[in-house]
Amino acid sequence: MRQKYGLFLFFFLMLPACLLAQSQLEVIRADSLNGMQQELIMRKTLIGRVFLRQGTTTLACDQAVLNSSTNNVEAYGHVKIIQADTVTITGDTAVYIGDTRQAYISGKVKLDDHTIVLSTNKLDYDMNSRMAIYHTGAKIIDKKSTLSSREGFYNTVTKNFLFKQKVRVLDKDGGKLQADSLKYNTASKEAYFIAPTEIITKKDTVLTNAGFYNTQTKVSNFTGRSTAKTDEYILSADTLFYDSPTQIGVARGRVEFLSQKQKVILTGDHGRYAGKTGITRVYGHALMRNIGEQDTLYLTADTLVSMQNKVDSTRKLYAYKNVLLFKSDFSGKCDSLGYDTKDSVIHFYQKPLLWTNDSQLQADSVSMYMTNQKMREMRLRGHSFVISIDSASHYNQIKGRKMWVFFADDSRLKKVQVDGNGESVYYVVDDKKNTTGLNRVECSRMNLFFQENKINKISFITKPEAKFVPPKEWKEELEYLDGFNWRSKEKITLPMVLERIQQTPTVKKP
Repeated sequence: MRQKYGLFLFFFLMLPACLLAQSQLEVIRADSLNGMQQELIMRKTLIGRVFLRQGTTTLACDQAVLNSSTNNVEAYGHVKIIQADTVTITGDTAVYIGDTRQAYISGKVKLDDHTIVLSTNKLDYDMNSRMAIYHTGAKIIDKKSTLSSREGFYNTVTKNFLFKQKVRVLDKDGGKLQADSLKYNTASKEAYFIAPTEIITKKDTVLTNAGFYNTQTKVSNFTGRSTAKTDEYILSADTLFYDSPTQIGVARGRVEFLSQKQKVILTGDHGRYAGKTGITRVYGHALMRNIGEQDTLYLTADTLVSMQNKVDSTRKLYAYKNVLLFKSDFSGKCDSLGYDTKDSVIHFYQKPLLWTNDSQLQADSVSMYMTNQKMREMRLRGHSFVISIDSASHYNQIKGRKMWVFFADDSRLKKVQVDGNGESVYYVVDDKKNTTGLNRVECSRMNLFFQENKINKISFITKPEAKFVPPKEWKEELEYLDGFNWRSKEKITLPMVLERIQQTPTVKKP
């Protein structure tokens, strides 16, 4: 009987190829073969070093059951399927459908296409479309990354992967990506996001919904609402380009930048961030909020620039054009501004106009010093003018070339020190709050002390020229210093600041 089967195997292997159908599975080699024909079904059992071929596809295994009638084969033990010398699939068992060229591999399955190695328990592979499919979880390894997911679809020609459920990407540099669904190209190393995704590197974490990320270059282009986080900042926008190695980000649409240490928030329509230099630019509805324990400082301008000191992580802020500033105890406007968060100093440029409670201050430039976000002192330079209104609605006025203005804890005027071309008009009020007259003084250097927004005492450093005028003799030219302009209607409020950032943008990218 053994000799009979041996002769049958020899005869089968020697059949001319032209007698076989073009798509028919062809037996190239086997150590032994058992054949059985039942009705119209022809089954062959091939044992030992089995090797079959169909076109450019070959199948090797330890044992196979070939159904020549249906052109199907069941393969067992050390299964290896090779397609056109480009894709190699190994596993413990396989079922191959010759007519449709479909392979179903089970066991310790591996697919190698010279780009990646895919490992799973079950894999379906279509020789026609070159599509590999798994539903029981798989791990994919390439030169730079290790990927895994519950389900996956991989085209071995285009190198496009579609991952679904519990997607994880780990690169050799320690970076990690996780999502519920992901498209990935194993050749370009680009991941395309189609679901909420988290990208974690040594330097930062990015959360996004749409866009792409190159796992090799670490360059991202996010087209959905995205957020980049580090220990120092959080950057969010509707679209975000981010280069992780250089830490350069370009943001558009509802941009928000948060400096976590200084509690400074910058928002606007567009933004640019350079992590290595620590410079952030925001423009279009630009707004800064410096959040304190009890109060928040609001600042808006056409353009805001934030610069981080890499040595001590402190930050400086610069505002350009149409600057508005608001805090509960003071507000103001100017052309440009500089804010040093380390020293809590704000420098106002180009004829700033400021208000503190019932006082108005203006000069060519102003420096404001704060302690615990409370005004401590202001230095006014060039054409300095201070006006304060008292309980009787009188305008106490001080004018000079330079002034040092000191504030009490309630942000009211405490002391004004005038240096150069000093002039003042202040009203005298008795204990019964009756106005008895006004004093008009000219003195190049003098110090004025306030109490409840009224001048309580004045000291002259140089010889003054003073004149007391009773109410009956008051005239307009005596009551107001030259250049007096009470601009209370322009006083900045929080609604004015918020309204500015809601207007249609007219600012172009600088």
